[in-house]
Amino acid sequence: MAEVGVTVRGCRLLGTLGSVLLAGGSWSAGALPFGVPDGVWAQRSPAHTVLGAAASYAGLVLLVTAWWRLGGLLRQGEAVGRGQLRAVLWSWVLPLVPGPLLFSHDAYSYVAQGGLAGRGWDVYRQGPAVLGGPLAENVPQMWQDAPAPYGPLAVAASRAVVAVTGEHHTVAAVLGMRLVALCGLGLIVWGVRRLVSDRGSEPSEGGRGEEAGALWAAVLNPLTLVHLVGGAHNEALMLGLTVAGLVAFRRGHWALGTVVLTWAALVKVPAAVALVCAAAWSVGGRPDRRSGWLRAAAVALTGLAALVVGAGVCGRGWGWLSTLRGPAQVYTVLSPSTDVGRILGLLSETFGVGTAAGAIAAARSVGLLLGVGAVAFCAWRAPRTGPEYATGMALLGLVVTAPVVQPWYVLWGAVPLAAVAWRLLESTGARLATLGLVALVLPSGSAPTWSYALAAVTGASAATAALAAWRPPGLLVPPRLRLQERGLVRAVARTRR
Repeated sequence: MAEVGVTVRGCRLLGTLGSVLLAGGSWSAGALPFGVPDGVWAQRSPAHTVLGAAASYAGLVLLVTAWWRLGGLLRQGEAVGRGQLRAVLWSWVLPLVPGPLLFSHDAYSYVAQGGLAGRGWDVYRQGPAVLGGPLAENVPQMWQDAPAPYGPLAVAASRAVVAVTGEHHTVAAVLGMRLVALCGLGLIVWGVRRLVSDRGSEPSEGGRGEEAGALWAAVLNPLTLVHLVGGAHNEALMLGLTVAGLVAFRRGHWALGTVVLTWAALVKVPAAVALVCAAAWSVGGRPDRRSGWLRAAAVALTGLAALVVGAGVCGRGWGWLSTLRGPAQVYTVLSPSTDVGRILGLLSETFGVGTAAGAIAAARSVGLLLGVGAVAFCAWRAPRTGPEYATGMALLGLVVTAPVVQPWYVLWGAVPLAAVAWRLLESTGARLATLGLVALVLPSGSAPTWSYALAAVTGASAATAALAAWRPPGLLVPPRLRLQERGLVRAVARTRR
C-alpha cells in the first residue's frame, strides 16, 4: 500500500529534485573527461568532488524513492493520465541531459570509434589509441587497443555524431551520443504505449493504468534514467528499435518487424533474440504447418537481406562478428557463471587439479549453453506467451548466464517485459533488485576512493533522514478521518457491535 498523502504530483516533484541533485553533482563527481578544451566538464578539486558525490547520492535516493512511491500508487489503481506521465518523464529526464556522463565512461569509447570510422579506419581491427587526440584520451586504458565490440549501426551513429562535432570537441560529441540515446528512449516510449494498446487494453480505465504501469517500469525506471540517459549507452537505441520491431510484428507487419529487429541487432547483437522470439510467435500463429514453414523461410530470408543491406550501408563489413567476445575481458561480480568459475578455479589451484583460467572458461561455457537453452525454451513458448513476454524472459535468461553482466543489461529484458507484465517488475523483490543495481556503480564510473565513498554515504544518509522526518500533509489529518479514507470505520463499528 502506498503511503498516505503520496500523490503523483508529489512524486514528480520529489523525483525532479533528485534528478537535479544527481545532475548537479555530476559536474564534479561524474565520469568527467580529461584535457577538454571546451571549458566545461573540467576535472574539479578533491573538495568539489566530495561535494558532488554527496549531492549525487542524495539525488539518487530521492529519485529512487519517488519512483518507488509512484509504483505504489499505480499498484493501488491510481488514475494517472498521459499528461501526468509526460510531465514526470520530462521533469526527471531533462536535468540529466546537459550534464557529464554518469556511471560509465563507455560513451567516450563510442565517440573515439566514431572518429576512427570517420577517418576510414577499421574499428574492428584497431583500437582508439591509434586515433590520438582528446577523443582517445578519455577512453579507459583497458579499451585503448581493443576493437569496437558494437555493431555497424552503432558505429555509424557515433561516426555521424563526430562528423558534426569534429574530433576536438569531446563534450559536444558525448552530448551528441546522448541525443542518440534520447531518440532511442523516445522509440521505447512510443513502442511500449502501442504494445499495451495493441493488446486491447487502451479504451478502458484499466487500460490507461496498464499503460502507466508499463511506462513506469520501462522508462521511468531509475536504471533507464541513470544509464540510458545519464550514461548515453547504446542500449537505448538497441531497445528502441527492438520495441518498434515488436510493435510491427504485433500488428501483422512481419517483414517490417524483421527488418527493424535486424537493425537492432546491428546496434548490439543480443537484440537478435527478439527476432527469434517474434519469428517463433509469427510462425506459431499460422493455420497449418506448410504456411508456418513458408513464414519461417520468409522471415529468415528477409532478415538475411536486411543484415546484408544494413552492414553494406553502414560500410563496416563483417569484422564486428569477430569482436563480440571483447567485453568478456572484463570481470563483473554480477555474472554467476564467472563467479562460479573463479571459485572452482581457486579450489582447482589449491588442490592442484587444474587452473583458474580453465575453470572460468568451463563455467562460462556452461553458462552460455544454459543461456542458449533459455532462449530456445522462450522461443518455443512464444506462440502462447506472446513475442514481448518471450523476448523479455529470454533476454533476462541470457543476461543471468552471460560471462559479463553490467547493471544496465537487465534492461534488455525488462523493457519488453514491462509492456506486457509490468506487475512482475513492480514486485518488492524486483524493485529491491533495481535499487541494488543502481547503487552498484559509482556516478564517476571509476573505483571509489575513501573520500568519495564517505561523501556518498553522507549524501544518501542525509536524504534518507530528510525523507523520514518529512510528513506529507495527508499524514497530519485526524486519525478518525484517516480511518474513514481507508474504509476501516465500518469494520471497527461492526466489531464493537
